[in-house]
Amino acid sequence: MVLFCTATVFPSVTSGEELPGKNRYRANVQIDPLSKHVEGSITILFRPQDPSQVYLHVYPYAFAEKKQGEQWEQLLGKDALPGAYAITKLSVEGHPVEPKRQGTLLEVSLELAKDAVEKAGQVRLELHFEMTLPRNNGRMSYDDHALWLGNWLPVLAVHDKQGWNLEPYEPIGDPFYSENADYQIQVTLPDHYQLASTAADQEAMIKATAQGQKTYQLEAGDVRDFALVIMDQTYQILETKADHTQVRTWFRSSDNAVAAKRQHEAAWQSLAYFNSQFGAYPYREFDVVRTGGAINGMEYPAIVFVDGSHFFSERESTIHTVVHETAHQWFYGIVGNNQWRDAWLDEGLTEYAAIAFLSAKDPQYEAYRVWDRMLRGTTVSSYIEANLRPWQPLSAFPDNRSYGDLVYSRPFSMMWMLRDAWGEKKLHAFLKAYVRTYRFGVATGEDWIALLTAEAGADAKDFIDYWLYLNPKKRTAAENWLEKQRQ
Repeated sequence: MVLFCTATVFPSVTSGEELPGKNRYRANVQIDPLSKHVEGSITILFRPQDPSQVYLHVYPYAFAEKKQGEQWEQLLGKDALPGAYAITKLSVEGHPVEPKRQGTLLEVSLELAKDAVEKAGQVRLELHFEMTLPRNNGRMSYDDHALWLGNWLPVLAVHDKQGWNLEPYEPIGDPFYSENADYQIQVTLPDHYQLASTAADQEAMIKATAQGQKTYQLEAGDVRDFALVIMDQTYQILETKADHTQVRTWFRSSDNAVAAKRQHEAAWQSLAYFNSQFGAYPYREFDVVRTGGAINGMEYPAIVFVDGSHFFSERESTIHTVVHETAHQWFYGIVGNNQWRDAWLDEGLTEYAAIAFLSAKDPQYEAYRVWDRMLRGTTVSSYIEANLRPWQPLSAFPDNRSYGDLVYSRPFSMMWMLRDAWGEKKLHAFLKAYVRTYRFGVATGEDWIALLTAEAGADAKDFIDYWLYLNPKKRTAAENWLEKQRQ
């Protein structure tokens, strides 16, 4: 049973408030770890890009029914159980509105917000919801010791130069695209549980409430999502300061302590390395949380999920995932992109950054991973025949093998070849300039290529056509372009 907190901690959001360029999310939620029930409300203050309507991605709807198919089974597991999700009330500027839903997408009319838009250029949308978590191996689920909530809050769909981005939830890849916003989240839960989130949790105000409950007041600015993990008392924590960021690794008492320490060291050391190579990390806290399931790893702003398999073994190879997810803090977090359309952009740069760090840490050990990625990234004849390529929407990938080879290995191979031509110092300076240019914003593949062309002093079209569009006719031209970069 959920016990509600009646105290008002955050001021209510009204359409008269000044909105300094970014969208604002204010949520008040109550979480019952025993029943796996989440209930609450969220208020979104935003500047409409379309005067007629706005769209919300409500990803928990994806798991409110049983999923069928091999790819869903690989993501969620054979024994996955659906959860439940319901919107109990939705209003725009205080007026009740009935949304239209298709899959995980809500269309909300702004007809009743015309006066607010004319007066202040912004709209207040309020949504009340109830959710029972699904049981699966994915980004949002639970086990006996934790609830992990990834992509759980409604988020505004992006309206960019291409129009509305209304892509569905796909079982392959990370089907997400969102803009930076400011979040204030009030979370009430039983007082014997603890949490880690996108916010700087150590700075959170915690208020004891009636009947064994406590309420956290969490704030995170300039982030493109807000993730959360609720943990019982079996969780322990390791902490190290990397530059100005407190790195915290959460693991369970039943885990291998040496493995947990190895994960933690990889997290804070790679964060420090990426700081030095790609620009300063902007957040004061970074959490690595051991979850259940079999997601391997998943990135969110200032927090990453790493499944339990990485906390059982002391093998050096288990740290690759946490390093990769930490690198995502730059390539997805600080610089966003459409992960549905341009998946290669964040995954390719992230995989390059991860292997660059690991190669600096242990060149002999990491040489095998470089060889393996290069082999997978250059053995692509079957994908050419199937008309598959790195630069295509998620829906075009038939399976996880093709997605991994084309979205991770092929762009990594391209970057490693560029590193060989330019040298590490020049390549990292280029990536640092890319991060600086699009910091807290969104970049497209075309944006990255324009910067590459400018840095190279020569049109990179043939190079990109060969590596990202798998055009074999451009191989010689791509090799010639790269050879000139050595001079």
